[in-house]
Amino acid sequence: MGELLDRLEAGTDRFNRIVAGAVAVSIGLFAVLIPLNLLSIRLGFGGWWWLYEAVEYALYFGIFLGAPWVLRLGAHIRVDVFISSLPANSARTLDQLLNIAGAALCLLLFVYGTRSAIAEFADNILPDKDLRIPTGYLMVVFAFSFLMLTVEFLLRMRRVRAEDPAAGTKAGL
Repeated sequence: MGELLDRLEAGTDRFNRIVAGAVAVSIGLFAVLIPLNLLSIRLGFGGWWWLYEAVEYALYFGIFLGAPWVLRLGAHIRVDVFISSLPANSARTLDQLLNIAGAALCLLLFVYGTRSAIAEFADNILPDKDLRIPTGYLMVVFAFSFLMLTVEFLLRMRRVRAEDPAAGTKAGL
């Protein structure tokens, strides 16, 4: 069982790194394409009608799909002042309880997102935009990201349990 969980953790880590790289590339593309679009408009060639909505979609995908990577790194907003003032065993217990609560909430949002995606596809909902991606796909990304967050919270519980009790808790793990 431990080997299977090790492979799951390695796979999610690899996937998260790929997503983080893709998000970084997309942000870099925004930094280049937006000024080029403005220059094209200024020179009278016209603008790229799809650019701003593509940026909006890419940010949506990047934020949701990048969230598990941010959680893995401990780069999310977290207040460690209270936890660091607790004894090591109490801090670990509180961390585990918070991981359970996070996993439960993310699992609930995964179920909600899955149900919403099914409903969106069944109703064939399209946004009122020029660049029209069916909203069912947006809900699939939403649901998948919360599934990945659930897995990450459960893996965090495993990592906390495997820590050396004498070492105390580590912020971000």
